[in-house]
Amino acid sequence: MLRPLDVIVAAILLARPDIAQDEAQRHARVLREVAREHRFDPLTGVAIIRHESGWQAQSISKNGEDYGLAQIRARYIGACRNDADPLRHPGKECQEVKRSLLDAETNIRTMGKLIGEHRALCRKKTGSLSLHRWLASYQGRNYPKRKRWCQPGTKTWTVVRYRAWLEREVRRKPARGARR
Repeated sequence: MLRPLDVIVAAILLARPDIAQDEAQRHARVLREVAREHRFDPLTGVAIIRHESGWQAQSISKNGEDYGLAQIRARYIGACRNDADPLRHPGKECQEVKRSLLDAETNIRTMGKLIGEHRALCRKKTGSLSLHRWLASYQGRNYPKRKRWCQPGTKTWTVVRYRAWLEREVRRKPARGARR
């Protein structure tokens, strides 16, 4: 879904009111591009990031597995995928992947790519492209041994509800100083 830049900026400002306007605009531009490329609503990306990191680009999960805005699980990305121990003793290439995931633009682009992959997986496994299905898959709610795929859980519905709230709010309130 194509949304005007000012709407995406407004959503980011709602998700993190203390973010600098220019930073929100940079993130919004990348998110709009990535959402268009991977065919998802950018407001969903805003909701995912708010849930995952609160729009804090340098976030690393307590267990050291997830990085950046969208809390990307590094062990499944690039050089970390083939690393012997990406969590406790990552190789140099895996360390670089982890550093790159702390770059906001790289993280948003990686999130978009993963969303595209999870949409495709859910379509293949369940026949559905429903938001709650692919979001559940993105959140790791697949159970291959039980042949259960794209199973929404509490966190899935939290993001879905927040996204719906965002959509209502951006319709009501004009963006602060945002441009299209």
